[in-house]
Amino acid sequence: MRVKVLCFAWAREVTGEDEIELEIPDGGTVADLRARLGEEFPPFSNRMESIAVSVNQEFAGDARGIAAGDELALIPPISGGLA
Repeated sequence: MRVKVLCFAWAREVTGEDEIELEIPDGGTVADLRARLGEEFPPFSNRMESIAVSVNQEFAGDARGIAAGDELALIPPISGGLA
């Protein structure tokens, strides 16, 4: 199935887009999405464990199923602030 994924911060820099589309297996999971991201965008392979994935605006573990039409987002760790 084809899914749309919102990209924030570092994920947007890697993909060059605010939103990407990827093909994952029907009945796929967040783990499938992570694997596909690593294939499509190799920089994700080394940093995927630090990137949170949300499904329908809720943080999701790797076993979480993905359905057509779900809102998916990649949320890299954010640092910064005042010293």
